[in-house]
Amino acid sequence: MSIARWVRAALPLLVGASLQAQKQQAAAVPSPAALSAEQQTAYDLLGSQYAREIEQISGWFRDHPVQYFDFGEVRRPVAAVRVLWPVHGFDASGNPVAIRGQRPIFTSVPGIAGYSGVWHLVYVVTADHAQPNQLRDEASVDALVRRRRASLFDPNVLVNLPIVPRGSALAHDTMSTMLGWYAGRDVNFFDFGAVTLSPANMWRFARGQDASGAPNVVREQNSIVDSIPVAGTYPDLWQIQYVQVDSAYTANALKNAGAVRTSGFMVDPVSSIRNLPITMIDGTRIPRVASPVTQFADLRSPFPPAPTRP
Repeated sequence: MSIARWVRAALPLLVGASLQAQKQQAAAVPSPAALSAEQQTAYDLLGSQYAREIEQISGWFRDHPVQYFDFGEVRRPVAAVRVLWPVHGFDASGNPVAIRGQRPIFTSVPGIAGYSGVWHLVYVVTADHAQPNQLRDEASVDALVRRRRASLFDPNVLVNLPIVPRGSALAHDTMSTMLGWYAGRDVNFFDFGAVTLSPANMWRFARGQDASGAPNVVREQNSIVDSIPVAGTYPDLWQIQYVQVDSAYTANALKNAGAVRTSGFMVDPVSSIRNLPITMIDGTRIPRVASPVTQFADLRSPFPPAPTRP
């Protein structure tokens, strides 16, 4: 039989097998469970109508200009809840073998208790027992683990993956959003890599307080930090302290933490903690190592490993 005739004969079988596999996969994924009123409200705020360009904000690090992004206030006490990433297993070097196209599964979203944008990464080791994105929520993962078709592995890694409204972008930055799951539903997030959960100090400037007791912020003054992401895990969570300056102070006269400490100005106690990943210093992008979710995502091989023996 010629190759052309073989292709014509085999094509309907291949297409039929592919459609059957798609049907089986679709059948294996149940409809997402209903959300609570709190969850639904939080999820609705991630819709495309709330998309925005996230502003790049200027600061100082030891007299050097830095730029960072603001992903909002983090509730105290600061916590890192789980993000689950199904994988086939691990290679000889201990690196995760990704399931082609599998998204991470988030267990919270902005506005829900426990959300900080910083996550405790947990691998869901499935071997060949799960199709790509068959697992979309905690319940499906737990069910597979109970059936002993998967196991959980904790690599002791924290990652900064802030979730944002669909269609959001970073100003003056080429990083694109990635897709994840929350309770069986699409979410978009950015990947800023491995981080620490311990907040570092950031100083902002104010002149007294307004009628509501909030600081009268000196808008022209850039924030000051004393750490940047140059090695290891990064300090992306910052505890905000306000430096109370007088009317004679000229904005940006102080550009480093040492000058703040010796200035004689009163520094208020920590007012909030925010997720503020620094991405540039002196106009140059700071290289940040992506999380395993990005670093080891493998879109080349469409097939799982050889079937696991009973």
